[in-house]
Amino acid sequence: MMPGADKDLDALVPALRRRDPVAFRRLYEALADSLGGFAFGMLRDRLAAEDAVQQAFLEFVKAAPDLVGDGRSVRAWLYRSVRFTCLDEIRRRSRRPEQLMDVLPEPESRGADPVDMLFDPDLEAAFATLTPHQRTVVLLRHVAGMSGAEVAKVVGSNRAAVYAMIARAEASLRRALSPVESDGVAASEPVKGKPAFGRTHE
Repeated sequence: MMPGADKDLDALVPALRRRDPVAFRRLYEALADSLGGFAFGMLRDRLAAEDAVQQAFLEFVKAAPDLVGDGRSVRAWLYRSVRFTCLDEIRRRSRRPEQLMDVLPEPESRGADPVDMLFDPDLEAAFATLTPHQRTVVLLRHVAGMSGAEVAKVVGSNRAAVYAMIARAEASLRRALSPVESDGVAASEPVKGKPAFGRTHE
């Protein structure tokens, strides 16, 4: 999120603490799409992703009077809530990662959204190899655009641990996306047209 957007969230905090309906609407308009993209990347199910976002905002309405911090704290709170809901849903399903691909809509029904890149079949398969926690940090980093420090705040860890997890997840994605040569060894160059995961320490 851009610095100006963070300032916009900062300005909403006093009204959010008072449970001002207009402030809640503006908060929803500012973050619902990015939260939905994050939830969809975790669950691969649009309806479940929408439910996770709605649940987070409902919980936030109750918690708002006790809110401590600035706009970034609000954003981190909502992402944490969505993350917990998504992890609970993944545990509830008890499904293998590759089975989550079955709930994807057909290509013609897909619109432009922050996770369009995840509809790429190769990247889809690569993401399915990640654990839910690895998927969380990669999505927060590359889809939500958070810094390493912000990701650490959302997942409740320290920056060093988060950087290590992001690096491992990105390495797994790069291996999965690398072209395989005839001798079975993956090439070192990224696949043309696919995201080049890296630049973890920002």
